[in-house]
Amino acid sequence: MKFDKETIIGLILCMVVMFAWPSISEYLGWSAPAETPVEESVQTPAPATPAPAAPLPAKAPESVAAPVTAPAPAKVAVPSDGMLSNGMLTLTVSGENGGISKIRFPKYKSNDLKEEITLDSSLFTFVIPNAKTLSIAPVVNRDGAVTSSRVLEISGAKVKVEQTYTLSDNYVISCRYTLANLSSTPVTLSNAVITGGSIAPWHMISGDKMRTMSHRMDFMSANGDIEDIDADEDDEDFYKYQNHQVQWASVSNKYFCSVLKCNAGNYMLHLVNPRKQLADSKGKNYNIITIGAALPVMTLQPGTVTTLDFAGYTGPKSSAALEAFVPSGEKVMHLAWGPLNYLARFLMWILNLLYSICGSYGVSIIILTLLVRSAFYPLTSKGNESMRKMQKVQPMFKELKEKYQNDPQLLNQKMTELYRKEGINPLAGCFPILLQIPIFFALYAMLDNAVALRHVSFLWCKNLAAADTIFSIPLGFTLPLLGIDAIPVNPLVLIMTVLMVIQQKMTPMAADPAQKKMMAMMPVIMLLFLYDLPSGLTLYWTISNLFSIIQLWLQKRRGQALQTAQGK
Repeated sequence: MKFDKETIIGLILCMVVMFAWPSISEYLGWSAPAETPVEESVQTPAPATPAPAAPLPAKAPESVAAPVTAPAPAKVAVPSDGMLSNGMLTLTVSGENGGISKIRFPKYKSNDLKEEITLDSSLFTFVIPNAKTLSIAPVVNRDGAVTSSRVLEISGAKVKVEQTYTLSDNYVISCRYTLANLSSTPVTLSNAVITGGSIAPWHMISGDKMRTMSHRMDFMSANGDIEDIDADEDDEDFYKYQNHQVQWASVSNKYFCSVLKCNAGNYMLHLVNPRKQLADSKGKNYNIITIGAALPVMTLQPGTVTTLDFAGYTGPKSSAALEAFVPSGEKVMHLAWGPLNYLARFLMWILNLLYSICGSYGVSIIILTLLVRSAFYPLTSKGNESMRKMQKVQPMFKELKEKYQNDPQLLNQKMTELYRKEGINPLAGCFPILLQIPIFFALYAMLDNAVALRHVSFLWCKNLAAADTIFSIPLGFTLPLLGIDAIPVNPLVLIMTVLMVIQQKMTPMAADPAQKKMMAMMPVIMLLFLYDLPSGLTLYWTISNLFSIIQLWLQKRRGQALQTAQGK
């Protein structure tokens, strides 16, 4: 490529935009900066007066709509808080209201690796409007379960509410509510709500720098339809499902989710989905979604006891774990759009299978890349051969264009005859590329949303879910408007760009000079947009480029050997 004045100016502009891109994308709201994790603390409004409720049926009770959520959690820890852990998560059970006030995940750390990922989401808080707390018993931890109990005064009657938590060997929390009428008169419980918790955007919890945001609510309606609503939807879209009858509900961010269901299956839940805003360390507001279950009206006779069984999955997004927990639970993953989601899930299954064999996600990504590229090897070879033939007949095309420039119809006829004579399919070079585009997008989505890659090292990469920055070159000043004071050095993306240039030099091209110049700029443009790409994705692209170079080299040698043999 000739480095004329226009090309040099273009390169300079691309370099400026490349280093300014993080600030530009943050300004436009396309990404979120790394920050100090803030403890998620969401205070939801007190229960409101609902519409008139229907009585509780004898066998299959139906829920009553109630636009309510939990009251504000305790601001300070009380001595009677209980703890429950299974090594995967640690629960703090509030001695004041019986709900789970905090969940810690020992296997997942903040961006600086100093703190465990922690959620504060008021999970499983049992709320009854206008109930007065008469007494609270100490939280009891016995036989792998934690029990909290309190006595409430409701309409002059005394009701004991006992909550018992147990943990499975996964991220599933089971909670049994035991309601006992201690009075001599019947008592009606109306407008009761069990909260399902909330999850803030991932960067606010972990301190990670986010390239893509994902924060939404999912639920399965009574007829089995799956719906999802983005946290930033307009009010008329977000609240159109308020009090919607559902089988389960979920709120999630990029990597984690919280799913609520009735464990015994005898209650059809009504969705409770308020939201409020929480500001990050830079003062930018984000919507926080809270899910919950509105319970039916219940009448407790004197001396009777009623039990309610609920369960929640709160933890990292795992297709297998979510599918095992609720029907169609894998929909919560949101790996890709439409049909690509199935392809992305299949590729994630392969990645996890490879990891179970070799024990390294870096090696697994390399093997997965080689498997995908090998599957397309025959098509790519035919495409390269077709482009090589196109390059060979370019002088003939040029002669035809000059000879029949005033007769387009005859020109097309002569070009078709030339294609047939030389055995060229004009679409053969494009078809392999078009066929690989869905695979690439599915791989991109899968690797970008794989929480398993977070804080996993490979070679010099300390975190396959973040850029592989080895050091930064300080500028000694801050660029105005852009806020840049250092240039990060990311080796993988630089290696990837060099390989793209080599691949482009080896790829047969039949384009005119202007198109060739544009194609020559593509590696720089890709470097611009992908400089802060997570290293897991960059590793995939680097190996893919290396595979293409080797393939082109082998094809070239085979072609030369064939020509030599024909010459003899």
